[in-house]
Amino acid sequence: MKPHLTTLLLILALPLLLQAAPDYTITNKHRVIEEASLNPNRVPIGTQFSYLNFTTLNGDTHDLDTLTEQGPVIFVFLATECPVAQRYAMRLRRLYTEFRTEKHTTLVAVYANENDSVDDIKAYVAKAGYTFLTVKDTTGRLARRLGATMTPQAVVIDTTGTLRYRGPIDDNRYETRVKHRYLHDALLATHTGAPVPVKETPAFGCTLHLSESGFPAEVTYSEHIASILQKNCQTCHRQGEVAPFTLANYEDAKVWATEIAEYTQARLMPPWRPAPGYGHFKSERLLTDTEIEMIAHWVAAGAPPGDLNAVPPTPEFHEGWALGEPDWIGEMPVEYEIGPEGEDEYRQFIIPTNFKTDMYVQAVDVQPGNRKTVHHVIPYLDVNGEARKLDALDPKPGYVTEGTGPGFDTVGSLGGWAPGVTPSVLPDGVGFLLPKGADIVMQVHYYRTGNVEYDRSRLGLYFSKTPNTAKLRIGDATNSKFVIPPGEAWHEVLASRNIKQDVYLLAAMPHMHLLGRDMRLTATTAEGEAHDLIWIKDWDFNWQDIYHYEEPLFLPAGSRVDLVAHFDNSVENPANPNDPPVPVGWGEKTTDEMCIGFFYYVKASEFSPK
Repeated sequence: MKPHLTTLLLILALPLLLQAAPDYTITNKHRVIEEASLNPNRVPIGTQFSYLNFTTLNGDTHDLDTLTEQGPVIFVFLATECPVAQRYAMRLRRLYTEFRTEKHTTLVAVYANENDSVDDIKAYVAKAGYTFLTVKDTTGRLARRLGATMTPQAVVIDTTGTLRYRGPIDDNRYETRVKHRYLHDALLATHTGAPVPVKETPAFGCTLHLSESGFPAEVTYSEHIASILQKNCQTCHRQGEVAPFTLANYEDAKVWATEIAEYTQARLMPPWRPAPGYGHFKSERLLTDTEIEMIAHWVAAGAPPGDLNAVPPTPEFHEGWALGEPDWIGEMPVEYEIGPEGEDEYRQFIIPTNFKTDMYVQAVDVQPGNRKTVHHVIPYLDVNGEARKLDALDPKPGYVTEGTGPGFDTVGSLGGWAPGVTPSVLPDGVGFLLPKGADIVMQVHYYRTGNVEYDRSRLGLYFSKTPNTAKLRIGDATNSKFVIPPGEAWHEVLASRNIKQDVYLLAAMPHMHLLGRDMRLTATTAEGEAHDLIWIKDWDFNWQDIYHYEEPLFLPAGSRVDLVAHFDNSVENPANPNDPPVPVGWGEKTTDEMCIGFFYYVKASEFSPK
């Protein structure tokens, strides 16, 4: 079963988890409350998690995907007032010492009880001498996602994000009477690849006292779901747009309810690649954890409509140019035919401009001739006629290259366009330089629909009206000297670029090919102040974009931009074009690789944000 489908089934079970409390008993052995049996509705062993994040008491945000790249993760649910949980303080410290360094295991203490205040937790952690990560699970989200019901209770997640063990730390609160070290044995098995001896067993100690769920018991389309779909989905999922089906009303949403729940839980939709918390961008398309769980809750309940007369009004979408009539419109010279089958196609079309002077472009919009097949558009610039030579060699309109680039050394681009996103407008006084006489080489990424399609797209330019407009410049942190060995599933590549003068960063764009797994860009000033620029944690070659910051980021001279990227050249990578895998290095072909972190900036001497 696919990992995201497994996790979806877990979320769909949330209503049952909220309603069906486990049975408890008090046995002669422990003489404290314990689970009488394992709840069949609980999150099953073998569930694979993704996009599970949390914030510690110190204010640091961590996500499970990153932690499991280093080693297994243990979540131990504790309580400040539970005497059994308190009894395990020394045992937890010893276990953390044993596994944290050589075995790279992360231990997270989770306090989920509603009555445990942050101050109480901090005081107890200091008294117990805990040095591992500590979390206040205010809403009970972690407890519900991981199926925790007791304190103390341990949950082990392996390096694939899979739930391997859940239950007590050992079999007796009195350390001298312990016969079975469940958590210790599960960790050893996880590290060696052996089967976990006991995968799940009833926990004992104190019950968890969680706060109420963050959404109402009855979730309906009219009151809760419609607004989520209107805001995040209908820009593409409406008549005539690129999405394969519409989500314009309740009937649409009910028909596609299972797909909506599955794809939102997997965070494949809405299509937004940057991880939250690592840069703040315009036009973010992110659902909150509560919205995702609410959708799943609604689907599990049978997609109740609610009062359809109370559905919020349908948003008004721009059918023409989103920013109004452009200052200049260019069009593909002829209509192009896209075949029904094969890989996606990246075709370049030449649009002459013939401007007599340099122009500065503040925004670009695109009107696809066929929204079903146009995936995205990047307008490159050519001042030497190189693209025309390539066009002459291709018998079809425009031309293709062996990779995804335009096939020549460009003097820049005019940004990019993707469906469902309002065109980004650069700050007043900033523009892309469009040199006089330049050709716009419009690269169109075509998605094949299974039918013959035709397209003749147009792009519109909006010029800067500000005298002495500052040129938007493109810098990069690039590594072109790497080779990814065959079979390597997590190959690290590093790059950096020094900033020699004061600048304002306005946007970022990571770039890799098919073997890319993730890329993170950070900036550090000479004084040591760090800034997260962007992190694409789940790279998708088909969803590349330029991400514009909400506010310009000032970087003084002497700062450094660092790039950390990882590549997967194993047979397990479904995007790997080579079977069996072969060594892969830098190159222009799609089957080669690249490792570039582009950053878009203006000189501080030429621009001052308002």
